[in-house]
Amino acid sequence: MNASVKPAFPPAFPPVETLVPHAAPMLLIDRVLNADAESLTAEVRITKNSLFFTPTHGVPAYVGIEYIAQSVAAYSGWRAQSAAPGTVPKIGYLLGTRKMTMACDGFADGDALVIHVKNIFEDGEMGVFDGEVRKGDETLVTARINVYQPNDAASETPTSNQETTKP
Repeated sequence: MNASVKPAFPPAFPPVETLVPHAAPMLLIDRVLNADAESLTAEVRITKNSLFFTPTHGVPAYVGIEYIAQSVAAYSGWRAQSAAPGTVPKIGYLLGTRKMTMACDGFADGDALVIHVKNIFEDGEMGVFDGEVRKGDETLVTARINVYQPNDAASETPTSNQETTKP
C-alpha cells in the first residue's frame, strides 16, 4: 500500500461508556469523534428521549456545560486507556466556569452537536479546559471550565459503569 494513501475511515475510538464514569441516563455524550494529546471532539444527537428534553424548548443550552464536562471526562479516560489499555475511568469534578456564553436558548430534536474540548492547563489534580458546542458552522455554547480529578480517585471509582449521581 502506498504510504501517501490515507485510510478511508478515521480511527475508531472506544465506546464513550468505557471512557466516562457515568451510565444512562446521566451519560449525555454519544461518541468520541477525534482525540489527540491536547484535545478531544465528541458528538451528541438530540432526540425527544434526551435527558432534559422538553417538547416546548428541547434541551436547554445551559446543559452544554455538562456536554463539555463529559467530553473532558472522555478525554481523561481516553488518555488513561491510551497509556494503559483497560484502565477504568476515574471520577472527576466540574468545579465551575468563569465565563460561559450561549448563542441560543436550547437544542432541538434532531440537532447533531459537536463538542470540542482543549486542555489549556494541567497541574496534578487540577485542570482548565476550553470547550465549545457547535451545530454545523454555528458555535452555540462556549465555556472555560475548571476541573478536579483527585489522585486517589481510583478508590472512589465505581467497579461497574453506574450512575455517579447517587449519594
